[in-house]
Order: sequence, then C-alpha cells, then structure tokens
Amino acid sequence: MIVSHLHYLSGAEVHAGDRVRYQDEAGTVVFVSDGEGGEFLSGYMDHQGCEAGIMFCADDGQLTFLSEGHESLELLRRKGETTEFGA
Repeated sequence: MIVSHLHYLSGAEVHAGDRVRYQDEAGTVVFVSDGEGGEFLSGYMDHQGCEAGIMFCADDGQLTFLSEGHESLELLRRKGETTEFGA
C-alpha cells in the first residue's frame, strides 16, 4: 500500500521508477515507502521498513528523502515510457 499523500501536484501517485524533476534536478524515484512496504527499485530494497516517504536519486547520484510530496517534485515520465509529459 502506498501512502495517499505521496502524490505530485497534478494528483498522480508517485511510483518507484518515475523520472522526475526536483528543484531543477532531473532524476529517478528509487523508492516510495509507506513505512512498512512500498515500491523499491533494484538495489534499494534495504530501505524497506524505513519511514514513509520518497527517495529521489538525482542524475549526479545525490539521494534526497522527502517525507511527503513536494511542490517542486514534477513527474517527467513513468518507468518504461519513452516520452516526457508535456513533450
């Protein structure tokens, strides 16, 4: 179960693997946790059971944890899609 407050401003749910922009940095959501489980990309399963929130990995490798959705978090495309939203 994904925590209901983990949404983009558009109302879409945040999912692991989403390509996003956060504070002008492009990157990937590597996990979305409800505090017990959630969605985790390969290599991030060790974060299962951490507090509820979103882990964002910028293209430069820097990790940022958000405990809730943020107005600066913008969905660019879903995992597996080849074109960005709004393109």
